[in-house]
Amino acid sequence: MDIKVKTLIFDMGMVLVDFHWRDFLAELGYESEQIEEIGRAVFRNPLWHEFDWGIMTDEEILTQMKRDAPHHVQDIDRIWENFQYVCKPFDYAEELIRSLHELGYKIYILSNFGNTLLHLERPMFTFLDYVDGSVISYAVQQMKPNDDIYESLLSKYTINPANAVFFDDLEANCETARKLGITAVQVKGLSSIIKGLEQECGVILPQMEKYLK
Repeated sequence: MDIKVKTLIFDMGMVLVDFHWRDFLAELGYESEQIEEIGRAVFRNPLWHEFDWGIMTDEEILTQMKRDAPHHVQDIDRIWENFQYVCKPFDYAEELIRSLHELGYKIYILSNFGNTLLHLERPMFTFLDYVDGSVISYAVQQMKPNDDIYESLLSKYTINPANAVFFDDLEANCETARKLGITAVQVKGLSSIIKGLEQECGVILPQMEKYLK
């Protein structure tokens, strides 16, 4: 089997990082009906994506959220006070990226992510210690699935699309990658990452099996 892949590109949210806002709100003590209502005001609000865009300030986003949902002002403040707990890395993330790094692959992150959240979470995102570079949406004010953020990554690190495999949980993001000549694997859990690495790269990582149990 002739393996030409030299570069692996990973999304973060729901690939390396768990973003289950319902669980987060439950941990804050909210009941199911409250969770759905607050979710509409914050996490399912179109304004949430403005954190990723990096154009509006945090204060502008929060102020608008409160204007849209004045009965949830205290809830929005509480979420902001606990913002560092919104996401957490999957238990397999560090070992997966470290193992691939040790195999000699160039590893990059291509993710829609906000500035404040990333910096709050960075001490927990130990998998980032093993990547060769990244393009994050807030920093370039570009977002997947638009072509430009992919092109920014390819250009910044002189990546040959034909030698790269991209892992993302959203099919729309995978479709853009394929359009640009990058092999893409839609992630639906660790098993799909393991299968994608084997099929597209010929890489077998038996040490990851323990995370499937």
